[in-house]
Amino acid sequence: MAITARQIGRMFSPLQVGFIADCIEPLSAGSEAGWALEMIQDRPELKVIPVERDGAVLGVVPRHVLEELVESAWKRFWQKDLDAYMIPARKTVEATDYVDRIVAEALKEQQNEQTSWFIVQHHRSYLGIVSLQDMLVYLNELRAQDLRRAGEIQRYLLSRSLPEDPRVRITFFNRMAHEVGGDFYRAYRFDGDQYLVGCFDVAGKNLSGSLTTTALGAFFSALALFHHSGTPVETTKLLNGMIRDLNPEDVFVAAVLFYLNFKEKTIELHNCGFSPVVIFMPQEQEKKLACKMAKPTMPPLGIAPEIDIDAPILLPMLKGMRLVAFSDGLTDMTDPFGERYGDDKALELVRDIHRLSPAALQDRLNETITSWIGESHLADDITLVDIRIMEP
Repeated sequence: MAITARQIGRMFSPLQVGFIADCIEPLSAGSEAGWALEMIQDRPELKVIPVERDGAVLGVVPRHVLEELVESAWKRFWQKDLDAYMIPARKTVEATDYVDRIVAEALKEQQNEQTSWFIVQHHRSYLGIVSLQDMLVYLNELRAQDLRRAGEIQRYLLSRSLPEDPRVRITFFNRMAHEVGGDFYRAYRFDGDQYLVGCFDVAGKNLSGSLTTTALGAFFSALALFHHSGTPVETTKLLNGMIRDLNPEDVFVAAVLFYLNFKEKTIELHNCGFSPVVIFMPQEQEKKLACKMAKPTMPPLGIAPEIDIDAPILLPMLKGMRLVAFSDGLTDMTDPFGERYGDDKALELVRDIHRLSPAALQDRLNETITSWIGESHLADDITLVDIRIMEP
């Protein structure tokens, strides 16, 4: 195992190169090869040994070079000082410098592939050594840890319990393409008779998209904390203003907002650049459902400081009514041969899951996605909301 600065009592941030420096004592350039190998016999993983001359660490000698010297009597007899076999250090860096900055600069430089070792000093004194490969591996581990943690936070935001009301059944489904994503959903209860159910698709992937979804989560938390009770138009305008204020101009959010009003027995639908909403309306005379599509009538949220809501879709709330919306990740997913799932298959899937329970619906969607993509990978997150009116 490497001896790190932390193990010898030197504390650095996990982002600083001193945190991962291997604090091995350098050997004098005049050291004999066999003695040098004895010094590191308890460190079988060590590939190089730092070499110093006149108090200055100049570079490293590969372990295999020392082993070759020891194995050959002829080479032992004619052994030169260790710095003759040395790989010069790429440069000396300060232990408090940041790993990502050092790596970025090193990758820009054209150097011999062997010259990948750095001398790490602290307060102008030698501390240890570190290789470019070690730093690259470490940076990758840090990024993976950050993504896992961001994913945990995002999953927590999406796991908020749904309002319990026998009059309506709300089911959300989400499958991320990566550790974190840019899709979001939430159901908010204004009072006993009014709900907002929202589904969002941020124009950004991975960490950039997840930052905006965190802001969306904060927005819904603020609605609850301040007991917001504005009209649908006021709420959508407030949400648009928040997104516009917090994000750069090239970041916007496609969204579909369902405002359920059990007192007025209406559903106001704001489709802001989202995929068409599938609406199943029960027929009074016939025991079947009519299927309608509600295309976007408003631009995505956050494109402009103000959003015009001149044409919201107003629907009567009927028993047995069902509304389904899904992000374009569903229609755009491809099989191993590059064929899109497409609108027709997505609509057929929505029809097929009509009689399924929430748990069975989740299983069916996961099975369908897995079966379609096969060995390929999702290019975009898939989110679906299924709203069923049980009793207006």
